[in-house]
Amino acid sequence: MTNAVAINHPIETPQMLFGSDNINDFGNRVKSCRMDGDSMQPTIEPCEIVGFIDCGGRVLTQGIYVFTREIFGRTCVFIKRIEPLDNGALNIISDNYHYRAFILTHDEQSDMQIHGRVVASLAVRRFV
Repeated sequence: MTNAVAINHPIETPQMLFGSDNINDFGNRVKSCRMDGDSMQPTIEPCEIVGFIDCGGRVLTQGIYVFTREIFGRTCVFIKRIEPLDNGALNIISDNYHYRAFILTHDEQSDMQIHGRVVASLAVRRFV
C-alpha cells in the first residue's frame, strides 16, 4: 500500500504548527505532508500532518523519512522508517507489524528521491 500525499511549500512559522520552540533550529526549512496510509501506525496515524526537513537527498542515519518512487509509472510518496546499511542498501521499515520490511539495493534506489527527515507530527481533526 502506498501513502499518497501531497508535499506543500515550506511552513513560514513551524512553531505555530507544531507548538515547540525546539523546531526553531530548523528555521523555515520545515515542509509538511499528510499521512494517508496506516503503515506507520502507531508512530504516525492516518491523516496526521508530518513536518520534515531537507536532508540533502541522502539517508545518513536511521530515522523516518519522506521519499518518492516511481511505481507502475506513477510517482508515489512514502513515509517510512529507513535504516542505511553498510553496503549502500536501505532497509525500509513500516512501524505497523502488518507490513513487512524490505531492502532496496543501491541499484534499486535510482528512482528514489529522499525529500527529508521527519521531525514532528501533528494530529488533525476536521470540523467542516
